[in-house]
Amino acid sequence: MTAACIGTALCAASANTFNQVIETENDKKMNRTRMRPLPSNRVSKYEALTVAIAAGGMGTGILLVGTNPVVAALGAGNIFLYAGPYTVSKQLSELNTWIGSLVGAIPPVMGWAAATGGSLMSAEPVALALLLYLWQFPHFFALSWLHREDYARGGFQMVAVNDPTGERSASLIW
Repeated sequence: MTAACIGTALCAASANTFNQVIETENDKKMNRTRMRPLPSNRVSKYEALTVAIAAGGMGTGILLVGTNPVVAALGAGNIFLYAGPYTVSKQLSELNTWIGSLVGAIPPVMGWAAATGGSLMSAEPVALALLLYLWQFPHFFALSWLHREDYARGGFQMVAVNDPTGERSASLIW
């Protein structure tokens, strides 16, 4: 399980770093993110990309060698899903939250697959994924409502940004 934890953490670091490289200009506009290493120019995009690629490669490699190919594929796929469709969609559509929730649902499935030898053909990994997927909506809609002005400054299309009264956000939580 050590390999699963370390590999998953490195894949998450990779995905998050790619996201921050792509969103550097947006993050400069937001109070919550402007002091991150890239927007504050403490780290260059080249350095961040080097870290993202290295973390993703090491994480996927550790998962492949220390767990199994299914877990490694889930880890690599989640890097792509986070850095690609999720990150890009944040500036285009409110659907970004639904895409991002998929990203959050995958790590527990990775743990299941690591513990069981790679099997995803049972109710347990589906239940784990569904639980994490559904949990993220009340969590994020409440959080994004608190930071709606900041997300608007950053150019992100969160539900809360396009919901001046908070009624839609609240209705999506319950």
